[in-house]
Amino acid sequence: MNRCRMGKRKGVCLFLIFILILPILTACSEDYGSPDLSAADAYWMVIDQLYQEDSGLNGDIKYLAIDTTEMVNLTEEGKEALLKQLESYGYEVLDTTFQELQEQGLIHDLYFPEGILFQIQDEPMEGNTITMDASKWRSGTGAIGYDNLVVEYKNDIWEIKEFGGAWIS
Repeated sequence: MNRCRMGKRKGVCLFLIFILILPILTACSEDYGSPDLSAADAYWMVIDQLYQEDSGLNGDIKYLAIDTTEMVNLTEEGKEALLKQLESYGYEVLDTTFQELQEQGLIHDLYFPEGILFQIQDEPMEGNTITMDASKWRSGTGAIGYDNLVVEYKNDIWEIKEFGGAWIS
């Protein structure tokens, strides 16, 4: 009878240890397959690529506007992180659309004299890749972008896998 009681106690102890360890084990895992801050890092990388290209569009600006309404993989937490990263360029960051910029009088006659607007329209993340159309716009005759640009999360970083169709106006 003593052996039976000892066996039950041992089983209960093992069960309690398992219950105590389970939250620790699950808290250590990161899921980069779901839309989270890693998607914000992908957007940041693409925006930085566009920012560096055709630097003439960046001249004499005060505002860096970004339209986040079509970024389907961006969470609220990721959006906050992305907007904070964009502040590193040293301009006032506006989370707004082309239409809203027009309504505020910042864009007139298809020209944004004091800023540039980044627009990204993407598809839901598939595995570790995101396909998107991305652009930097200053005016009707001053814009660059990529259609069907593919970024991939590999070896703990985002990389541009395919540029897709590049365009300039």
